[in-house]
Amino acid sequence: MRVVPLSDLHDRLFASALAVVQRDEVAAEPDAPSMTEAELRLLAADDRSDSNRHERLAVLDGGGVRTVAHLELETSEENAHFATAEVFGASLDHEAGRVALAALLDLAEADHRTSLMGWGPNISTEDEFWTSLGAPRRYTERRSALAVAAVDETLMRTWVDRRKERAADVELVRWIGACPDDHLDSWVLSRTAMNDAPMEDLDVNDVFLDADDIREDEDARRALGTDVMNLFAVDADGGPVGHTTIHVNTHRPAASWQWDTVVLDQHRRRGIGRWLKAEMWTWLREAEPAVTRLRTGNAESNEAMLAINVAMGFREAAVFGAWQAPISTYRARLG
Repeated sequence: MRVVPLSDLHDRLFASALAVVQRDEVAAEPDAPSMTEAELRLLAADDRSDSNRHERLAVLDGGGVRTVAHLELETSEENAHFATAEVFGASLDHEAGRVALAALLDLAEADHRTSLMGWGPNISTEDEFWTSLGAPRRYTERRSALAVAAVDETLMRTWVDRRKERAADVELVRWIGACPDDHLDSWVLSRTAMNDAPMEDLDVNDVFLDADDIREDEDARRALGTDVMNLFAVDADGGPVGHTTIHVNTHRPAASWQWDTVVLDQHRRRGIGRWLKAEMWTWLREAEPAVTRLRTGNAESNEAMLAINVAMGFREAAVFGAWQAPISTYRARLG
């Protein structure tokens, strides 16, 4: 078997790699639209989105691609020890998965990482792959899907009206793409508030973003063909109250994501989270009618956000897991 960068594959082998990714995605979430070639080619060239550096590899054997592997290296100082691995095809092909993982470990160790999290669908074959390498599951995420047109419009109006009673002093700012300069400092604080989201038993630290981090990620998302819709709740002085975002996938709109939703601690229990969700739903229907389906992910332990999503109409579509161990443990098992 031979390991090469995904971006180096010629057309026939790239098609083989795409088929591996599509097969895993369909197995994990059958109702979601499949990855497109254009999207995967942009991902193969991506090196900076989501505050991570990225490496993508393919394992070749017998004239085709057996696995596709993805490594994320966090750029934050707080998590300089940490990397994330995703190995498409590993759950069905443990041999090629181990070859792919060994190559990812080489890249992680070259960047002085000491801990690696495996990420994938929480199914028996995936769990067997990671636990056989000494990595216990430390985090469980429910992936939920929403049929946009099926949302109860009366309920959404109710959520908006309740805000007038409990948070009349809060206003909304909206934009697509780059945050306006005059809101950037407050936006950084609201984005950093996502540290409150539960990470269960993962060995990972809070990340504190700055304006440069935000601008870099905005550029990287745009390069991937993602239009980011942002709703930002602010107080009378322009200070952060909370926000929600949707990542519109221009390659396959029905695979778009409701991304961050957060309300800062001092503003909770005022109906602001529901208000943000309702206002975003209204804006999405007007601005992006091709987005007929939304996905979102929440830790199984995040009862407050799951309750809002379920009330809105999100239903479980898949369950994903995160398995983590020291890199030395993986090395010993692979050896």
